[in-house]
Amino acid sequence: MRYKVFVVDSSRQVICAAKLDCIDEQVARPRAEQMCGEHDVELWESDRLVAVFRGATSNEKLR
Repeated sequence: MRYKVFVVDSSRQVICAAKLDCIDEQVARPRAEQMCGEHDVELWESDRLVAVFRGATSNEKLR
């Protein structure tokens, strides 16, 4: 399956993006979470938001 990962700033503007080819969501989630650092990371499958991993500068909790 093809997933997209977006690193976003506090205004939800995309800083960078990457494509992930993973067998399923269980594999894609930890790979996307590894990209998390200062900024939030969003994991998408097509037009479905799979998960948001909160970065160090985010005050919100993980979805």
